[in-house]
Order: sequence, then structure tokens, then C-alpha cells
Amino acid sequence: MELINYCHIEGGNFGDDINLLLWTNLFPDIATLTGRILFYGVGTLLDGNQNAHIKKVVLGSGLGEAQGARAGRNWDFRWVRGPNTAGRFGISKELGLGDPAILWPGLHRGHDDQGPVGLIPHYATWDSFDWSLVGEKAGITVINPRQSPDAVVAEMRNCSRVLAESLHGAICADAMGIPWASCVLAHRFNEFKWRDWLATIDRPYRPLMLDRPLVRKISKTKALANRLARLIKYQRSTRHPHLRPVAAATQNDVQCVADRLAALSRLSDIFQCSRAPDISKQRSRMLKSCAEFAKDYKLHFSSEVACVA
Repeated sequence: MELINYCHIEGGNFGDDINLLLWTNLFPDIATLTGRILFYGVGTLLDGNQNAHIKKVVLGSGLGEAQGARAGRNWDFRWVRGPNTAGRFGISKELGLGDPAILWPGLHRGHDDQGPVGLIPHYATWDSFDWSLVGEKAGITVINPRQSPDAVVAEMRNCSRVLAESLHGAICADAMGIPWASCVLAHRFNEFKWRDWLATIDRPYRPLMLDRPLVRKISKTKALANRLARLIKYQRSTRHPHLRPVAAATQNDVQCVADRLAALSRLSDIFQCSRAPDISKQRSRMLKSCAEFAKDYKLHFSSEVACVA
């Protein structure tokens, strides 16, 4: 049984992989808890499939769907990703502190405010089409989310602003002081988790929307299923069924999407980020919770690891 639970995405996903950099550095001896607890940190991990018979400690994870909450006596909630997750579990919304990825010291402030606009797709959206080609046509830099966290952040630092379909693209940009805007490129954009996190930085849910998805190819069976999903508005409470693909992208589709992204990238007033004092306060509250967790479970806490400028 693994101690630290996170989404093991085949081929990598930088937001989930922050778990590999963060927790063992904050708590060097956390492995001593293996077999005693399950630990949930960065990511949308609380899907309702957790083992009911073992203690589960949560430092910042969140729900992806409202019905995923399965409360029980073996939970130890230190904090969760946002107030929506907290409310669904019936715990105080004061425990909706935010996403723990901001404790990673790689997210210190600083970027090239004269650089290009960056686009960070969801990892599955990245896989579905040649987004680098779209970026070239749009005059923006598209960042591969399947790279390591260090590589993604290095590319983000070269950008003046960021369009983020990846939730952790927005979270990292916000922590680094890079103005950002959310952007829906495909149906999998999860409204619940975005609203959950946005509530912690007091920002409204107003994603920028494309009018068509881009995929290299699609089977007849999948196209038919997606037509039906569009018709019945499947998962409309948290996803965007009208962006389920029903045909492979044409050259005209690619140009239309590129033109839309180019137009959005020029709207400088839509890009914002949290104030540095607000991020600092959020980090401080999380670090206090980390210290309490370490004390209660008799772990060493390397608080200096999370100190950032």
C-alpha cells in the first residue's frame, strides 16, 4: 500500500507530479507512516473510492464531482482544496484553504513581463492534437503539461501572461505572480474543481471558451457517443458536453481556434493574479497546518523547504 496518494498519469502530468517533489521534502520521515495512514495532497483525489477501514489524512486534496464525497470516521482533514469540497464533506469551510502546490519552493515570484503569452492545456487535451502548431498560428507559446514541474515552470517564467486549461497551470501562475486567465479548450474542463479553488482566491468563475474542440482523429463509435452526450448534455453540471468532438479537426477548425486564441491573448485586462500578501497569507496558514500534522504524527517538519520569496 502506497502512503502518498496522487494521480499516476501515464506519461506524466506536472501538476500531479508536484507531489513527488513536495511531501518527502516537507516531511523527510513521512515514510514511517506507511501502512498506518493514507496521505492525500496535491490533486483531485477524493473521489469516493477511498478505503473506509484505514485512516486518511488530507492536506489540500479536493473533489472533482459533488457526489464523490464519502464522509466517515476515519478521515483526518487538515485542510482541503476549497470550500466546495469542505461543504460536501460536512466540515468547516474554513478548512478550504487552497491547493498545497503553492508550498513548492519552485513557485517563487518572478517572470518575463515582456515575454509571449503562454497556453497550458490539460494533459489529455495536449495529447489529442498538435497544439504547438495551433500556438504557432496564434502567435503564442504552448507549454507541454506532460513535462516535469521544473520544466513547465521554467517555460512559464518566460511568459508575460498565461492562458490555463490546466488547473495547476493557473495555480502555479498565480503563486508566481504571472497574470493568468482560465481557458476551456475541451469538454473535460472540470467546473467543480475550478470553482472550488477559485473561491480560495476570491476570483469569479469566468473561463474563456472556444467554440469547437480539436482532435486528430475519432472513431465512428466515439463520434456517435459524443453526439448523444451533446444531445443529453451529459455531465453538464461540471463539464462542457458541447465541446465533445464528433469529427476530426479540419484546417479551417485549426485556423478558427488559432484566431480565437490570438484574439484572447491580446485582451490584457482579462489576465490577473492574486496579490502577493494574499498568497503569503495562504501559504502561512497551510504551513501552520503542516506543522500541526507533523507534531500529531511525530514527524520532522522541514518548514524551510516551503519558504519562498
